[in-house]
Amino acid sequence: MVVTIQYARLTDDFEPVTDLEVLRVWEFKSERELIKSFLEYSKLFEEPFVFIPVGVNLIYDLSFIYTRARRYKLVSKPFIDILRSKPFIDLKPVLVIINKGEFREFTKFVDRYMQTGIRGSDVPMLYAKGDYDSIVKYIKDKYQAVLEGLKQIKEALEKLKPQQT
Repeated sequence: MVVTIQYARLTDDFEPVTDLEVLRVWEFKSERELIKSFLEYSKLFEEPFVFIPVGVNLIYDLSFIYTRARRYKLVSKPFIDILRSKPFIDLKPVLVIINKGEFREFTKFVDRYMQTGIRGSDVPMLYAKGDYDSIVKYIKDKYQAVLEGLKQIKEALEKLKPQQT
């Protein structure tokens, strides 16, 4: 089940232009309505450049949203066709490199900026308990941690650019 979908508009330097928007399934009639609302806003699977996802392990997130949207007949295009044309910025490959090529615990570079101590794997239990405030707190904390990680990585990569003469 998709519990939340969150997004914010960012500058090229990963500075927020808008506040983080958190769509919460408990504020919709159903998961279908949550996904439908997001897809209508983002055109995620329709228009490649209208909404460009930025995050960590996006193939998982995109495929999960796609699978649920497909279940509700909200999308018909094959997922592989979407992936071929959809730009996105996924930190996962860079985080694996920073983690000495290890996939296990590859998010620890970003997680070090987390404040709450809540992990993504805790969300289903929190949802089942009705602890929605903790879920939103985790999402906002993870968002800030990912932004900080993006900025650190961008700063490091800037140093690799050839000097212009």
